[in-house]
Amino acid sequence: MVKTIERESMVIHGWITTLDTSDSGEGLIGISQQKMRAKEEYASKIEEDLFVVNALIDGDQCYLIGNKDLTKTRPSEILLPAGTYAYFDLDYQDQVELDQEISKCYGELMQDETVKLLGNYNLEEYTAVGKLRLYLPVQKK
Repeated sequence: MVKTIERESMVIHGWITTLDTSDSGEGLIGISQQKMRAKEEYASKIEEDLFVVNALIDGDQCYLIGNKDLTKTRPSEILLPAGTYAYFDLDYQDQVELDQEISKCYGELMQDETVKLLGNYNLEEYTAVGKLRLYLPVQKK
């Protein structure tokens, strides 16, 4: 059974990168490389907690890197609604491995008999080097 938690709404302020999801033959590795480049560019600008939102916005796959702090230098924001979220604590060595682990979480969630996926986004909360908590919006079946 998937673990769930009730979360309050939260706004993440940061920088959005639109990921190229066209089939270039690279698949998940190509997307992971784009995410790595975005993290290299923006994560160093975050002084406190690091959050990443992976969301489908107006048909584009977007990757927002930021945190809850509102500053004038952060051009983008995403509102994550209050609600029930499945969560997974993940360890990883690199972005490709992380994306594979996230895919496994989606697979586990799809097979769960108590909840179903409810949104077109996820939240990654980085808790330490090589560790994060993944949140996926769900509703009870």
